[in-house]
Amino acid sequence: MNVEVIPFLSLNGNAAEAITFYEKYLGAKVLFKKNYKDMKEMNPRFSYEEGQDEYITHSVLEIGANKLMMAEEEMDTSRPWQLGNSSSLCIQSKDKNVIQNLYESLAQHEKVTVLTPFKENVFSPGYAIIRDPFGIVIQLCVTVHDF
Repeated sequence: MNVEVIPFLSLNGNAAEAITFYEKYLGAKVLFKKNYKDMKEMNPRFSYEEGQDEYITHSVLEIGANKLMMAEEEMDTSRPWQLGNSSSLCIQSKDKNVIQNLYESLAQHEKVTVLTPFKENVFSPGYAIIRDPFGIVIQLCVTVHDF
């Protein structure tokens, strides 16, 4: 079976800003990005509220060897949009310097919250947890495994 599992973040109006942040702080490369204005040009029946021209309807980023998708809309429309505390992104490398440099870069941003400072623990020679300006929790891990 040839499939991919790609994390998809729904950011409730913050996706464009988050994409810029991920490009700057995580070295993300934008593979695809369509905003509401683009969608309206593709499909004149597509409607949205005034002031939402730059809202993202779909995007695909590449960070390292992995992909991440972002848009504005919630996935479960039977519930109000809410950022959860049950998921996170985990960025890992065997190279401690790579992870430590990412941590130090992210931690300098005024709207990043350090939840667990970068340090050695029982399963990693370097591990940290941050919350980015958009409420996404990111684990940074120096791995000792070949996954």
